Amino acid sequence: MADYYELLQVHPKADAEAIRAAYERLRERYAPERLEGAADELVELARRRRDEIERAYSVLSDPQRRAEYDRQLHETLRPAPPAAGAKAAAPPPPADDDELIDFRPLPPARRQERPPDFNPQPYLSAQSRRDAPRRGRTATQAQPVWLLPSLIVAAATFSIVLGTLISTMVVAPAANAPTAPTATIVPPTPTLREVLTQFDGQVIAAQQVVAQVPDNPNAWINLGNALFDSVVYVREQLATGDAETQRIYQERLPRWLEAVDAYRKALELQPGNDVVRADIAASLCYYGLDTGNPQRAQEGLAEAEQALRAAPQDARVLLSHGICLIAVDPPQTERALQQWRLVLSIPGVNPGLQLQAQILINEHSQ
Repeated sequence: MADYYELLQVHPKADAEAIRAAYERLRERYAPERLEGAADELVELARRRRDEIERAYSVLSDPQRRAEYDRQLHETLRPAPPAAGAKAAAPPPPADDDELIDFRPLPPARRQERPPDFNPQPYLSAQSRRDAPRRGRTATQAQPVWLLPSLIVAAATFSIVLGTLISTMVVAPAANAPTAPTATIVPPTPTLREVLTQFDGQVIAAQQVVAQVPDNPNAWINLGNALFDSVVYVREQLATGDAETQRIYQERLPRWLEAVDAYRKALELQPGNDVVRADIAASLCYYGLDTGNPQRAQEGLAEAEQALRAAPQDARVLLSHGICLIAVDPPQTERALQQWRLVLSIPGVNPGLQLQAQILINEHSQ
């Protein structure tokens, strides 16, 4: 059974506004016009992804269909009965047991697909706590210090969770009862401010976690990712030419440097993380490019070159290196295109990264 929450990259308890914002963001990401001239297999991949996104949203945006889907998903995830003579597994945590629910926001997607083994489920069973490092979570039995930040974030997101619970408590119609046809209601497209509110919630939550566990590199990485996502999304909307979007982006430009500071702290705690170094590079180069500061862009390029020497086949590193080659003065466009084309040629690369590389190629080949 397809996991529609994972497809839209939202938490199973996400409210209608968060689901709509995720849908709009992903639909724009895979728009056909952004892949003009791309390889046929990438165009087909984007078409299939759009179809999956549309199916997921058609279910999760309808309260009644979502309630039925949640019931079916719960049945699918229910553990099989133990074999004869085997010890019965512990019952799943009740839906109202808040102490066993992980209310922290999902890690930022970084405009990529979630990995196949990503765990979007909110329950922190004993097994899931043991498996957390492998599944993308940060709370483990070996790190009880995370419990306090999770409670802080739970309080900060109480209003969102409350709204979600209200929206999902839909009573199914009685069997055989006649139902009147209902008109299809198309929800309004979320405003830029509404989407940014979601991103800002992630930033606040990540800051609270960092305050509690300042020596954990993952906490700083998550903060850097949240800051990065909250500003790069606005940057992607600049093509509309909207004056309000331009003003908001100017206000948020310092967040590139805030992201750099968070990533640098993570790199101090985890020196061998070349992807984090590449994220530092991308943040510096975006800031240098959009503020007309060539020194910052050169600083970012130096970080990207160092990451590339250590990880020459890493797709994220190649993407960031290409961004920095475009940001410096004069731009090294041909070399940047070579790096992004290399991403397309590496076997087993995340499809989301390949699509991002193709979009960059299309934008800078003109």
